[in-house]
Amino acid sequence: MKVMATNRWDAVIFDYGRVLSHSPDPAEIRHFASVVGVPEPPFFQVYAETRDEYDCGRQDCHQHWQRFAAAARISLDAGQIQRIVGVERRLWLRSNPATLQLAREIRARGVRTAILSNIPRDLLRELRRTFAWLDEFEVRIWSCEHGVIKPDPAIYRACLDALGCEPQRTLFFDDRPNNVEGARRVGMDAHVFESAEQAAAIVREGLDGSAQQ
Repeated sequence: MKVMATNRWDAVIFDYGRVLSHSPDPAEIRHFASVVGVPEPPFFQVYAETRDEYDCGRQDCHQHWQRFAAAARISLDAGQIQRIVGVERRLWLRSNPATLQLAREIRARGVRTAILSNIPRDLLRELRRTFAWLDEFEVRIWSCEHGVIKPDPAIYRACLDALGCEPQRTLFFDDRPNNVEGARRVGMDAHVFESAEQAAAIVREGLDGSAQQ
């Protein structure tokens, strides 16, 4: 006879980019780099390393891309930036149906879900216009609205406070190892996201393991 124990987690928290959204493939990154006018590599590394003020909500897209241009030692005018932003939005505004289905399965098991994402204001506006499914997640923490980005402990705590959860009672998925390490430092059960199938295996093992014989 099976006796059901409590769930291992009270909430499962997902990053947005490359987790709830599709990950751009290498050819798409190379195309994006060519539009910007920087070879890949080092394009994506510079792109990632110059986003902190943008994702904190302290810079708009023009300020961000001028910062990128200074770091990459190129020049970008307003028209080029508008074209770049259009390409960028198309890359990141593609939901991952398999991860969304996993989130729905989690909720069906009685576990809450949340989003915790580093994201700039202009891209967040587009997400909200495009994806009604955002409202399926009970808590949504966006870096640009809190002025802090992962892996700063403050943004994980903001998510935990909004959920009313203890860190050890939450599962977190992010595609960036440094963000996963940041979550672990505050006590969360965190994993680098590789695929929806990998995440589903972790979730199902944890939830099925809550059942005792």
